Amino acid sequence: MGVKYIKSTHKRSLSFAALKRKIIKSFHDNTIILDECARINTRRIYYLAIIAIPLRILDIFLLSFKKHYDTLVLKVWSQGIVASHIILLLLMIAFFLITLRLKDRTEPNTTMFVLQYIVVVVIMASGITIVTFDQLVTTNITPFILACIISGAIFLIRPLVSFVIYLTSYISYYYFIALYITDQQILLSNRVNGITVIGIGFLLSIIMWHYNYTNITQKRRIEIQRKQLEQLAYYDPLTGLPNRRFLEELLKREYSLMQRHGHETVIIILDIDNFKSINDTYGHPVGDDVLRQLADLLRNSVRESDTVSRFGGEEFIILMPKTSLEGGYVFAERLRKIIMEERFTVGSTTLQITSSFGVSSMRDIYNQTIDDYYSLADKALYLAKKGGKNRVEKANGSH
Repeated sequence: MGVKYIKSTHKRSLSFAALKRKIIKSFHDNTIILDECARINTRRIYYLAIIAIPLRILDIFLLSFKKHYDTLVLKVWSQGIVASHIILLLLMIAFFLITLRLKDRTEPNTTMFVLQYIVVVVIMASGITIVTFDQLVTTNITPFILACIISGAIFLIRPLVSFVIYLTSYISYYYFIALYITDQQILLSNRVNGITVIGIGFLLSIIMWHYNYTNITQKRRIEIQRKQLEQLAYYDPLTGLPNRRFLEELLKREYSLMQRHGHETVIIILDIDNFKSINDTYGHPVGDDVLRQLADLLRNSVRESDTVSRFGGEEFIILMPKTSLEGGYVFAERLRKIIMEERFTVGSTTLQITSSFGVSSMRDIYNQTIDDYYSLADKALYLAKKGGKNRVEKANGSH
């Protein structure tokens, strides 16, 4: 019996601890999604304003239709309600004009962050104000209920801020409805009902925040995983450069663009001379570091429109769109000299390397298999190696 009691108590303790962690997490300042929530809230304010503006105009028209009231109480109620709706209409128009410029922004700014809280406060304040005047003619608190539900269900407000807004709203509601209620039982009933309404609104706010927090973070994890898979599929893990698969797709697209627009594109293949001797003499880790440093050098030497990829082993390919064969040759010759003069330092070892280059134009390709895309440049590279290495050779355009 004692063991069962201890186990039961332990389970309840664990359940309470888990619930406590969830509550703390809900109230935690989840800054990682605040930017996304600000963008979502801005778009929701825009659409809310589109709906609210004509409804406010209709409300004002209906409330102003009867111009004469028999008693002072009805006159005060009418003027107060109409004034409240007019002020709310003007604010909604202002919110619409502001969000019209902001709703398509991809990066939130200060205005978006501040506006979302202002709108929630305005909605809650309007609900309290209208209910206060309504107590002159009715005991219902429908506008306050709507304000609490709209604020909780539509806007993504972090729980701690939401708690402050709802608590402040209830305190205001508690005192303001007493202005026009003389019956203490009705006043007590409305105050108690107000607690329930505030609780429902706050609960909705937490649910919406938690749901969107989970949704946004899951989407981000999926996007990170997608990028990681793309990195594995299309990029070389050693150098971080695009790999052969990426290059194959890029070459096909570039060939189509050449046919459509008529420009010339150059392919440069470069191969490190005597790279095997580096691995044999200093070891593969040193060879890998040389490849990484060379990749950085190539990446920093080309134009933004050019693409450097690692084709395999110590071989790299540079794709240069809108470049003539002669222009590609001049660039390759300059790059050859840069590599030859560069010092590659790995720990206490400093190395100098040379490279051979083959340059060809994609205009000379007559078929569209992947081998055809670089076969001419590969033949030119072979001539450079055969001619003594540390050279640049151009393809002659024949198969």
